Amino acid sequence: MGRFITLLMGALIVGGLAYYTLKGANPLSSKADVQAQQGLQKVRNEAKRIEEDSQRRADEGVKKADPVEVGQPSE
Repeated sequence: MGRFITLLMGALIVGGLAYYTLKGANPLSSKADVQAQQGLQKVRNEAKRIEEDSQRRADEGVKKADPVEVGQPSE
């Protein structure tokens, strides 16, 4: 009976370690959820910044390429 309990405890410990290793965090902790949300928000903000910068550069390129289109006389 003692061997069976020891074997069962060992299996539970190994299974628990494998579960937490694969999950990466304690599923009962909301701290991981908060960190995940913060990470997603950072990615969204960075994507928005990159998109705005790309649009600004495209607008500047159009203005330089065709000054007549934006109402400036050609030289």
